[in-house]
Amino acid sequence: MIAAHSTARSAINADTAACQLLVVEDDVTILANLVEYLELQGHQVDVAYDGLAAQHRLAARTYDVVILDLGLPRADGQAVLQYLRNTLGLATPVLVLTARDALSSKLDTLALGADDYLVKPYALAEVAMRVQVLHRRARGTVVSDLLQAGTLCLDRRRREARVQDQVLHLMPRSMQILEALLLDPGRVVTRRALENLLWPDEDVGSDALRGQIHLLRKALSQAGYDGLETVHGVGYRLKCA
Repeated sequence: MIAAHSTARSAINADTAACQLLVVEDDVTILANLVEYLELQGHQVDVAYDGLAAQHRLAARTYDVVILDLGLPRADGQAVLQYLRNTLGLATPVLVLTARDALSSKLDTLALGADDYLVKPYALAEVAMRVQVLHRRARGTVVSDLLQAGTLCLDRRRREARVQDQVLHLMPRSMQILEALLLDPGRVVTRRALENLLWPDEDVGSDALRGQIHLLRKALSQAGYDGLETVHGVGYRLKCA
């Protein structure tokens, strides 16, 4: 379904700005091709296989660009788009990749807030270029790469967390939790949102998240930061200062 991509393994353009991407696609083959190509371009890629998983990821983490299929199980792409724009109130650029080539579908989807619309089959090089265009246009509105709460900060590009000058050595899931909390210090991030972020396609026991929070809190405490708070029965938050 995807056009041939002989340039997929070409050298990464030095002028290409790496992005945090979410690719929402239920076709495993298409998804694998997209992820492989985009990662070769230097991007960091998260995936979701259905609409509800996409909503969970969007609620827990901020992305530079979302690549969205329309024909998804559990919640279709237009529902995901409405959730992003109306429920979350985010202006994250959205590139729709779909087999729906009718003009009415294109107009409806753009009216719901999509920024670009590309019909399958497509060239992967064109997808990558459209991602770059959307990212350039939105650079003034995306969340800063440097997230901070008091002495605690996270450089999203370098994936490096610090307390003052001390670098934290965090496991990947601890880093995901920290990023979700730092996106809005003082706001409670629910247990459900964090569980969906860490295990989007799994049902986990209540101890799984508790264990991850324990590891993060231990690393923060060892660096002298005690601002990770438990809001009993709801979730977790970071002190604003």
